[in-house]
Amino acid sequence: MFFEFEGMENVRDLGGLTRPDGARIKDKVLFRSGHLGRAADGDIERLADWGVKRVIDMRDKNERRRSPDRAVPGAENVWCPPVTDLEAVIPIKSIVPREVREVFHEFYRLLSLHPDAIGAYERFFRELLAAEGSPVLWHCTQGKDRTGVGGMLLMSALGFDREAVIEEYMRTNQFAQKQLDGMRLARAAEEELALMGEVFPVFERNAVYYFDCVETEYGSVQNYLELALNVGPEQISRLEDWYLQ
Repeated sequence: MFFEFEGMENVRDLGGLTRPDGARIKDKVLFRSGHLGRAADGDIERLADWGVKRVIDMRDKNERRRSPDRAVPGAENVWCPPVTDLEAVIPIKSIVPREVREVFHEFYRLLSLHPDAIGAYERFFRELLAAEGSPVLWHCTQGKDRTGVGGMLLMSALGFDREAVIEEYMRTNQFAQKQLDGMRLARAAEEELALMGEVFPVFERNAVYYFDCVETEYGSVQNYLELALNVGPEQISRLEDWYLQ
């Protein structure tokens, strides 16, 4: 479910997503979004009212410095960047639209297998486990790629099938379309629209490629969770107890 916020973007709750066996994610405990740097006072109050206890920031150090998260009362802000220098990986200012898809495609290989990424997503799960069922929000800048991978891994750990995982990942495009429509109304230059038309959305092939990379290296997503991220049967059982009903 998406929520309209004044300053934050792409805010949604995984609550209500249901496995084939009928188990569903509890409402208002697992949130994903864009960053909190432009959050309005009302946005922050809303997160506090929801009882968010951990805000997990997946941006790199430059993104955090340019637009620090606003603090949520009662919540710990945890930094776990899968990429330490995003501009070195995705040099948006110097690439042309036709190159963007390939750059982002390879970005997903990095998010699957680079040691920094593995360490960050291991930390992501440690924080979810430490929260013991209390509400958690994780984000990057727009809440789509690094955040999206976090969502895919979490849903996989919670026993959702691949189709459901990718379907939730693709929901970001509802937000992306609003961004692009706003740019058109503002009469943005065609060149900029073409570039952002590749940057704002997510693409199913990237999610599929992510899982392909994981499975090629580890044999299965479950092996990856256990061997790379230290999320084995015991940890999965605890996550299910806390976040499913």
